[in-house]
Amino acid sequence: MRLAVKDLIDIKGVVTTAGSEYVAKTGARASRDAECLEGARRRNVHIVGKTNLTEFAFGGSGLNQYFGTPKNRFNGKRRLIPGGSSSGSAVAVASGMADVAFGTDTAGSVRVPAACCGILGLKTTFRLVSLKGVFPLSPDNLDTVGPMAKDIPHLVQGMDLLQEGFAARHKNAVGAKPSARVIRIGRLHVDGTDPAIDKALDDALAAKHFRVVKLDRAFKAKWDGSG
Repeated sequence: MRLAVKDLIDIKGVVTTAGSEYVAKTGARASRDAECLEGARRRNVHIVGKTNLTEFAFGGSGLNQYFGTPKNRFNGKRRLIPGGSSSGSAVAVASGMADVAFGTDTAGSVRVPAACCGILGLKTTFRLVSLKGVFPLSPDNLDTVGPMAKDIPHLVQGMDLLQEGFAARHKNAVGAKPSARVIRIGRLHVDGTDPAIDKALDDALAAKHFRVVKLDRAFKAKWDGSG
């Protein structure tokens, strides 16, 4: 397995730049790996490199003026953003440079670039994966480390590196042949989203027969802080 690591995560002997010119030029080399890399090191996984990101992981575009912006493989006549902040991790997987990449997600930084680049990304449960050795944004509330991959099998492998035993639990869950009909999914509609995207999401949920619960205005008010 080839693993790429977001440059927000410490690798021993390398400066963790957080996508910043200033930190790249003045920062000290990490004295040890971040704890989330323990599984990869224990299994001698080949780390192919550290990946670029939006500076200080603050933004959803994936743009970086100093290091350059990773190129979305869907670029054609239009220049498409790779999504951020884990832009380099998403592009590394989408372009075939890595089988799995680690990103961080505080407010979409794994999910957004995964969506933009046509791969899969998982925001893990808060505190499930250690944040020791990870550059902080909101470490007491939202920061997470999660895997990114082209398909579910590789995503499971990546998650198993972050939480040993995950692959076995996933295999057992699949073997139980769960039905989407018994799974409830809360569906929140946000003002200003593209109707075509909303329809595609609703159609996909309906096709798998998930039990969709439409979240009401009261939930939305609480969610956005206006209630």
